[in-house]
Amino acid sequence: MKRGFSLLELLIVLAILGLLLGLGFPSFLRWRAQAELDEAARSLAQAFQYARAEAKRANAEGCVRVWREGFAIGARCDTLSASTHRFSQVEVSESNYSSFPPLDVTFKPPYGTTDAPLKKFTLRHTRYSQLTRNVHVIGVIGKVVVR
Repeated sequence: MKRGFSLLELLIVLAILGLLLGLGFPSFLRWRAQAELDEAARSLAQAFQYARAEAKRANAEGCVRVWREGFAIGARCDTLSASTHRFSQVEVSESNYSSFPPLDVTFKPPYGTTDAPLKKFTLRHTRYSQLTRNVHVIGVIGKVVVR
């Protein structure tokens, strides 16, 4: 009695594994791209929330300057010349303001309010352009929403 697999059995198993991998791999790549996009949107939203909290805590202005490839956080917008937080395979594709990029969002003390009714940023994955997330800084109160 012989033990082990025959060459034909091994080839059939490899063919089935190859087929399953071929069907599942594109879904995995799309899932990974969505995760990168969600991470970038959360990171940008957290930057807005941090700048707002600092404006309230320190009783001084807080600023987030947004470029296509990333953003920077600081006390004053005129001192921010390059993005310090860069996105991975994600870019800010559009905003509802014509002066983009860069676009400044300034939070003023003592309540962390902004000077604009709404600032909307659309983040898009560079490989899968149909994947998007929106980050809104809503109204004068400066509330941040990720959609």
